[in-house]
This record gives sequence, structure tokens and C-alpha cells, in this order.
Amino acid sequence: MRQPVVGVLGLVCALSVASARATVEELQSLNDVLPEAGVVIVSPIDQYAWRVWPGGKIEFSFDSSRTWETQKSGVTADLTGGFAPSDKVCWVVGRGGTILRTTDRGRHWKKVASPMQEDIAGVYAQDGLRASVWTASHKRSLETNDGGATWTANPSQ
Repeated sequence: MRQPVVGVLGLVCALSVASARATVEELQSLNDVLPEAGVVIVSPIDQYAWRVWPGGKIEFSFDSSRTWETQKSGVTADLTGGFAPSDKVCWVVGRGGTILRTTDRGRHWKKVASPMQEDIAGVYAQDGLRASVWTASHKRSLETNDGGATWTANPSQ
């Protein structure tokens, strides 16, 4: 019997092997079946990138994603997305209203005061001060012009 397997970040795949019926138990571990993942955030200078994971894990690459170094995020919330407007600045968002920002390639991550407690689905940033965040339902979208000290409703709502 085919069983759906929940893959990385909620991607649901139905597995079948050469038209044969295969169960999860018949397959090797998911690490052997599914590729390594996480959400990759590439800066405008391609050699620099961040990768975010559940549990507050952040990694940084300075060599076009060939190698990754763990950075200290200071949070345990699941991180779900981010945006890097430059090679030094990156904004990261996640569950429970989590917002993080670095302006020094991740040597220091600052937890930004969040304007909402809902899960934040996305972020777009122009620089280290100006960014917009939104919920998955897009019912709430807020922006900051001062690095997250204050937030206002996005005028396009």
C-alpha cells in the first residue's frame, strides 16, 4: 500500500518504486530518499547564503553553498523563510511571530520585536532597516523603516 510521506517543510510526496507497491518500511531511511534541505536564502552576491531550519538553526555559506557553518540564532522557534538584500544583511522569519536580523553576515543575530504572534510566512527587505513581513493567509502584512523598532500596516492592504 502506498503511503504519503511528509517531506522537508511540509512537501507531501506519494512514493512508488518502479510501479510496485512500496511502503515506508520497505524504503531506506528518509535521509537516503529525500535530499538535504532547509530554506536557502541567497544574497545578491551569490557566494554568500544562509540556510534556515526548524528549531532555530541557521547556517551560513561563504563559498556558494558548498560548505555550511552553524550560526547562533538565539531562538528555538522553527524558521521558515528569509530575505537577504545584501551580502551582510539578512532577515529571517518563523513560527510564533519570530523575526531575526543580522547586519554583519550572521556574526550577531538580533531578535526583532515582532508586531504579531502568528506564524510569519515571509519577509521582503530593502536593507537592514526597511522590511515587510506577512502571515501565510496574507491577512496581515506589516512594514518597518527602523529595523523593527516600530511596525505599521502595509499600505497595500
